[in-house]
Amino acid sequence: MLIHTLALAFCLQAPVGAPAHLVPPAPPADIDALLAADPAADKAVASRLLSENGVPADRRKAAASALAKSAGTSPAVAVIDALASCGGTCGATRDLADLLVSMANDCAEDKAAMDRLSAAASDAASPLNLAACRTIAAMPEAKRPEAHRAMAVRTVALKTIPGAMQYDVKEVKAKPGEVLEFTLENTDTIQHNLLIVLPGKMSEVGVAADKMGETAAGKARQFVPDMPSVLAVMGLIDPGKSGRLFFRVPEKPGTYQYVCTYPGHWRMMNGKLKVAK
Repeated sequence: MLIHTLALAFCLQAPVGAPAHLVPPAPPADIDALLAADPAADKAVASRLLSENGVPADRRKAAASALAKSAGTSPAVAVIDALASCGGTCGATRDLADLLVSMANDCAEDKAAMDRLSAAASDAASPLNLAACRTIAAMPEAKRPEAHRAMAVRTVALKTIPGAMQYDVKEVKAKPGEVLEFTLENTDTIQHNLLIVLPGKMSEVGVAADKMGETAAGKARQFVPDMPSVLAVMGLIDPGKSGRLFFRVPEKPGTYQYVCTYPGHWRMMNGKLKVAK
């Protein structure tokens, strides 16, 4: 299965039971029937359209509108509620965040949405934190909450070096709490991914990925070990394609690392994310 240009991580199907914060589950078996159903006629259908993996953005937006109408809120608040309910673990977390960002101007005119976003952006532990920061950053500066007037998303553009099994950028400097968008253009002839891991944990994660082997099961998991030392993941990117990953930099200073965990790659294909005040 090809990864679409600038697609979010994890577009390949994953086995049942795979942790959604690392590899979202495959779309449900009844995805075709779900997409054909009318969210305005069934609240359960609308809720599933927001939370399931594999739902196009326009169908999610229609579901948000249907839920908002039944609850007397706004579509933006319905999306925020869905993200909060996901807690970062449902298959649609990344798609919901993108949908919320696309509604930034609507959020800026919606007090209930703005209050929720402002609170979440101030709470690093909130499951809404990253989506809230991205959405506020997408608003006109004059309409952002005062406490987050300077909110921004900084892009870190990476490329693969063909035949070298390396990223072209070896070191990235960041400040605690900064929001980064990592992009990766795969100009190589083989697949690569990108994981961000805790300081000193790259070898542990790399060895675990090697043990997954170049098997169908390993590829379905995109060679991502289920380990607490893995902070964020951009899934496998096919040759000639690109991917992106949004990441809220930890508050704790230190040298974090980004690494490709396709079996055999991690020892050479890695870089340092240096976090300092």
